[in-house]
Amino acid sequence: MPYCTEFRLDSHDGHTLSAYQACPDTPAIGGIILLHEIFGVTAQMRELAEHFAAIGYKAIIPALFDRIERGICLDYGETDRGRALADACDQQHLLLDLQASIDALATDNTALVGYCWGGGIAYFAACHLAVNAGVAFYGTRLPRYLHQRPNCPFQFHFGEQDNAISAEVIAQVRAVNADSDIYIYQQAGHAFANHARPSFHAASAALAEQRLVNFLGLTKN
Repeated sequence: MPYCTEFRLDSHDGHTLSAYQACPDTPAIGGIILLHEIFGVTAQMRELAEHFAAIGYKAIIPALFDRIERGICLDYGETDRGRALADACDQQHLLLDLQASIDALATDNTALVGYCWGGGIAYFAACHLAVNAGVAFYGTRLPRYLHQRPNCPFQFHFGEQDNAISAEVIAQVRAVNADSDIYIYQQAGHAFANHARPSFHAASAALAEQRLVNFLGLTKN
């Protein structure tokens, strides 16, 4: 069984943020930093960390809203509040907090995996921080960061029926990241990989996870 704990991370500017960590009961095959949706560190995100730990990864979820308001765990109906919190985040602060997460993992095989808002931030961070791989699931703010290129292999997952991400946005992603794997799931909408939301699509989520795990294996040092 994975060992799970909440702890504190210290960023280089003196900020302390909370984080949730799940560790495998065998030597880790790598580290995953999970970047949350606009709803914060939810029960579903914790379960996701535990799931990755069960398959061999040490997983950390940094509370990226802690600089704005601590302990954020919103209901899925609180989208306006979640968007306001995301809008209030400073990009350089996010990089500092994610670097603290990388330091805490202390592994030479680290991946950023983000969902929704976290997907865009995973892409942004992969352009600035030293990690082995990055993955974005339906990253809603990707167009803000597409003037940059990641420093590592990057993988994208989109639902074809996602009302929050247009085909034009996916085309922009493809144009800038021509060497990346970009997967589109025809029967899936937004948040298709979140089993706690009505938009969950089990078959697409399972296929996306298999592609993610295979990808992380290929990018391992």
